[in-house]
Amino acid sequence: MNKIIKLLEALKRKADFFLKRPADVNWTLKVTTPDGKIHTFPYGTDWEAVSRFGKVESVVVTDENGNPVFDRPRYHEAPNVNVIVWGQDQDGNIKVALLTEERPHAQHPTDPNFSESLKFQQIPMGFLNKLLGKEEAEHFESAKSGAIRETREETGASAVISITQPPFPFQNPNPTFVATWSELFIIQVDLNKIEQLKLERGEMIYKAEYVLYEELLRRIWEGQNEEGALFRGCTSLSLLAIFFAGLELGEV
Repeated sequence: MNKIIKLLEALKRKADFFLKRPADVNWTLKVTTPDGKIHTFPYGTDWEAVSRFGKVESVVVTDENGNPVFDRPRYHEAPNVNVIVWGQDQDGNIKVALLTEERPHAQHPTDPNFSESLKFQQIPMGFLNKLLGKEEAEHFESAKSGAIRETREETGASAVISITQPPFPFQNPNPTFVATWSELFIIQVDLNKIEQLKLERGEMIYKAEYVLYEELLRRIWEGQNEEGALFRGCTSLSLLAIFFAGLELGEV
């Protein structure tokens, strides 16, 4: 069975692990200091970058015998939730909440010279708030409370009708390099009680809208809406697929 070990442990098990590999295969740590100097650290340097949103660390994957095979960064997200917010209009039609949001980390898929921030359409998601007076990492608001808060803050919904979760209520956004999981919620709201969004938190949300089920399917297929906001974020698409499956099975 493959396992994860730290780089220093990999060197204990195989001292020449990094030296015997092609230079372009190893991950190299480069740090730019305030004076503009770039400091390159040798192969095998253990490192981690930490913030309240999570951390990135260096790790080595081993084979079933415990021998180091390859190294790569491993990302840990702070506790967070992903939420499908939906409701039914007066005719019984299903509508799902979508946010239009800037994602400056993403590069343009076809234009390397594109310099503006890309806009994506996505479901509500967010990190859990730390409870005041608690410093330990486990002292966060409950996932359910966080999901309700994100629903109200990001979609304007003020009245929750029901809260459900899939039988396995967790999702890994990319197990290639992400260690942690998001908790999933499906929240039905009263579409007659939607308030104007108050964008006071510095988030790059342009608008929230409730989209008809059929229109949502069209956007998923075409990959963007009429305004060019992209519909290719894996987290949103994964949870939408779970929601659709629940509808078909009569579980939602």
